[in-house]
Amino acid sequence: MAPEQDDYRDRQLAALRRYVSDLDVRRQHDAGQDRPAGERRRGAWPWLLATVALMAVSLAAGIAIGGSREGGDREPGRAAGPGVAAATSTSVAPALTATPECAEAVERANASIGHAVAVAGALRKHTEVMNDLLNGKLDAAAALRKGAPSLIAGSAESAKFDVALADYRQVVDRCKLRAP
Repeated sequence: MAPEQDDYRDRQLAALRRYVSDLDVRRQHDAGQDRPAGERRRGAWPWLLATVALMAVSLAAGIAIGGSREGGDREPGRAAGPGVAAATSTSVAPALTATPECAEAVERANASIGHAVAVAGALRKHTEVMNDLLNGKLDAAAALRKGAPSLIAGSAESAKFDVALADYRQVVDRCKLRAP
């Protein structure tokens, strides 16, 4: 590895060691104190909720765009083929279609959701390691070795998510439905 990469890696490992040792100090300090009845440990629910919300938005956009591309003016039970639609003439108004910007926005939203899912997975793995450390199943050194990959992966995916989200926001405002 290049020397600057070694320095960066050493700084990350030092920060992670400080974090883990701080957790150990806090655990020892709080060992004699019980948690108040109303206080709960924060889990992965906020990340999971954000991931599900992004997936729902993407699904809704995909359904809207897909429905507008298919025409949406078929009668129930009618065959869906290009020859059938061209051979019959109806007086139904044309359906709205999506601009290329909308299709691009959906693609970028899907990429963002993929990164959000990866962040949630890394957070889940890292939370398991931290819970094992908290419950005394791992010592600080083992937790550092076992937790570093998920922490680094989550950080990298988080950065990718931020970039993908910024790309999505650049395109989504230009997304308009139009008549064919």
